[in-house]
Amino acid sequence: MRGKTLLASFVTLMFMGGFVFTTFVAAALASRQDSAPMALLLATGFTVAWAFLSWLVSPWIMDLSQRWLYSAKNMTLDELRAERPAVADFVERVCQKHGIRTPRLKFIDDLTPQAYCYGSHGNNARLVTTRGLLHYLDDEELKAVYGHELGHIIHRDFIVMTLAATLLNILWTLYVVAKNIRGKNNSRPAMPLALVALLFWWVSQYLLMYLSRTREYYADEFAAEETGNPNALSLALVKIAYGISRLEKTPFTEKFLGGTRALGIADPKSAASTGFAFHVANSAPATPAPAYAAQGSAAVALPMPDLDAASSSVAVSLEGVRRIEKVMLFDLYNPWATVNELSSTHPLTGKRIRALGEQASHQGQRPLLSLDKVDMYGRELDMQRMYGTFFLELAVYFAPQLLGVLFPLAALASLILGHAGLSGALLALTVFGIGLGMTLKGFYSFGATGEAQASTVLELMSDPYASPLKGRPVMLEGTVVGRSDAGNKLDEDMTLEDNGGGLIRLNYESPFGPLGNWWFAARRVGKLSQQRVHVVGWFRRGVSQQVDLKRVRTEAGEDISSWTGLWGRAGGVVVLLVGLVIGVLALAS
Repeated sequence: MRGKTLLASFVTLMFMGGFVFTTFVAAALASRQDSAPMALLLATGFTVAWAFLSWLVSPWIMDLSQRWLYSAKNMTLDELRAERPAVADFVERVCQKHGIRTPRLKFIDDLTPQAYCYGSHGNNARLVTTRGLLHYLDDEELKAVYGHELGHIIHRDFIVMTLAATLLNILWTLYVVAKNIRGKNNSRPAMPLALVALLFWWVSQYLLMYLSRTREYYADEFAAEETGNPNALSLALVKIAYGISRLEKTPFTEKFLGGTRALGIADPKSAASTGFAFHVANSAPATPAPAYAAQGSAAVALPMPDLDAASSSVAVSLEGVRRIEKVMLFDLYNPWATVNELSSTHPLTGKRIRALGEQASHQGQRPLLSLDKVDMYGRELDMQRMYGTFFLELAVYFAPQLLGVLFPLAALASLILGHAGLSGALLALTVFGIGLGMTLKGFYSFGATGEAQASTVLELMSDPYASPLKGRPVMLEGTVVGRSDAGNKLDEDMTLEDNGGGLIRLNYESPFGPLGNWWFAARRVGKLSQQRVHVVGWFRRGVSQQVDLKRVRTEAGEDISSWTGLWGRAGGVVVLLVGLVIGVLALAS
């Protein structure tokens, strides 16, 4: 993994640096104004200087923000030793072994399980953990989490990611400066160059996220090597996902998880599927059996998050692990998982656990999840069904973006060919292109629900053929346990707990748009809370999962209609018509 990570880092930085160099060369060759290259050079120099200054002072700025936003407190190694002596000894040993100072430890007194680090170099790093980690994880798992964060510090990820982010910021600066360069008659001679810089910036964002995912794998491998137990980190990731999915969402937890999503050991959104599935697995009775760690280890107890009483324990069972294996088939085999991962700073949980399982096998240990079982399930999948319509769906999924870009590109080509009037008209049709893409996507996404089949959340999340685009018509029964965003009184979406204990978001849309959604949130959601309901809608799975509602029926017989299908189809038509009007007016002028 070390060689792969170094190669990925070199290639990513080489490409991003090449984008910057190409933009400068294009500016020097294409500019008809002597001041244009100098303006771009000065803007780049300012961006680099600002990035360097930010890199130097960022640890202290982060200290202030962590204290202000999350009430983070300093924690000494002795204080950690008083809570978890084995973990403190591990941190001390790893730092001495790799020749770095012990990071400044910080602690957030909140049950959200999360860990992250920041700094400008290895000897001024900060490592932050929460009470949630102490609540959920045993010593071996907590050591693995600390080991992962120490891996980021020792691998100098602060410097690598700062350099990559600086190149990204340079491209954005070049775009902003180039598009504002004025020529004769108030023309914009550098606009083609600006669009090239914008394209490079867009591609570089995905290169940056790829680099981040690669370095997450590298930190996982480091933790597994230093602890000698890859399974400890595997189960820690599952428990963290479980804890995040089970905590009551408050304004603080929403702010905390949102603010630390890119920094944290786990991405809360992509980990949701694993957490929800693990909750179901531990809600169902099963015979406890060892499912964790090196051969010969005992069954591991999973602390349950009870905020009002001392936490109880439920043993992790082989049956529970088997259920998680099937849920992870989507992460490992569905091509949509790869598409979803492109815009994430973290690898999907299933892929991380698989990589750790392979490392456990190499160390002569039994993986937490049976790789043979997962591969057996994978071989049984119908790949024709999996890929038969994928590329068509991919085009439909990104149709608004693709068609929205098509008209500006055509306008740019017309401008280069000297057809300024046609160029303006084509540019005006950009909104029409976006609306056309939205219309295609909406009608494809919302099929008829007459064939909806009764299902459970676990069965839906175990479906390896699921899609974020083509909704699967489903029927679910369960209890509305509250709002999807618990701290937001204007959130019209709800969370359903089905009869098996599975949790899923219910997406509601009013026929009257945002105003109707706010009225529903204020007047109806509270009354539906804790009621048994029967719901029909379209299930989709992407980074997270949800059901777009068509109707809800309560035990009292009340029927509530949702208009997600209407807005999914009609919303694009409205944008299309508006864009068409704008285009016609532009042509007429």
